[in-house]
Amino acid sequence: MLKKIIVLHILPNLNRGGAERVCVDILKNLDREKFSPILLLFKENGAGQEMKLELNQANVPIFAIKKLALIDPLNFGKIIATIKQVQPDIIHTHLGGDIYGRLAGKILKIPIIVSTEHNLNRSERKKATWLKKITANWADKIFAVSEAVREDAILRYKLNPEKITVLYNGIDTNLFNPRNALNGSARTDNSKRLIIGALGRLSPQKGFISLVEATAKTKNKNYLLEIAGEGELEGELKKRIKTLELINRVQLVGRVDSKAFLSKIDIFIFSSLWEGLGLAILEASAMRKPIIASQIGGVREIINEESAYLFPAGDDDLMAEKIDWVINNLNSQEVNSKIEMAEKIVKEKFELQDMVTKYANWYEKLSSK
Repeated sequence: MLKKIIVLHILPNLNRGGAERVCVDILKNLDREKFSPILLLFKENGAGQEMKLELNQANVPIFAIKKLALIDPLNFGKIIATIKQVQPDIIHTHLGGDIYGRLAGKILKIPIIVSTEHNLNRSERKKATWLKKITANWADKIFAVSEAVREDAILRYKLNPEKITVLYNGIDTNLFNPRNALNGSARTDNSKRLIIGALGRLSPQKGFISLVEATAKTKNKNYLLEIAGEGELEGELKKRIKTLELINRVQLVGRVDSKAFLSKIDIFIFSSLWEGLGLAILEASAMRKPIIASQIGGVREIINEESAYLFPAGDDDLMAEKIDWVINNLNSQEVNSKIEMAEKIVKEKFELQDMVTKYANWYEKLSSK
């Protein structure tokens, strides 16, 4: 019997986000006859209890370490100790794990080090960019979740283009399936108004301030905008909603189950100012929701004018026009045609098992060397 390949994924924590979701999905779905997957959280903050439960049910071990300061030698010592204990064949890093995980892997002479770039990193601190540029030299392979992310990473970290390969994220289309979805009883609004939904971390990247401004400009007033997520922009969003007198038309609904949230809305809107790919667009497309989205980065690798309604990022006026048009034509053949096309694209190009299989194939290919 062949020895299983031990793959240790290193991630700061399980805050709700696309990178965390993808990492958990890979760990859960690797073939256990070939791989032994393990997760190391080096900045444990108690987040992601649902994802931890998923990993526990899938018998994926989790090592969690707390980080007490920005520069914490004791924390790094614990990372080293954990890797020594696990003795992985492959270290796979994500986000801040790219710095600490690759450094630890280099010190301990781990046979294979790989990383996944999840975003365009426009808000990344200069020091982090510098450190990632250095540690990238120790990675055997880097994956990018889109062509846009690959191009950005090559320029930002001065990478050899041959070192970085696009490997698209995937979602479980059996889970995100309208036939298996919750019914309208999940609605929080009892007036039967249309619900437009947005989903993501409340951060500047997601463009929610622009979305709220666009809502104030739409001619249609009889709809409810629900913005789902948590983050540092919550206070500013609440102030803007109050200033624009939108309290009865815009709701911040906090953390949600994405499938349940998408099942109850009528239209999905994606207002990000930049984005690596856009996992929420994949989920909304699979759930057969009409998509209104900013025309940016990796988003354009998922959808186009044949499958969604696009507007320039941050353009409140054009966003408002798109919202009005879709509301007025919601049951039209054109809207239904775009829904069909978006669903088809997701099933053909962004299936979860395809993503996991491609990662597994790379693990085996690199291990064979």
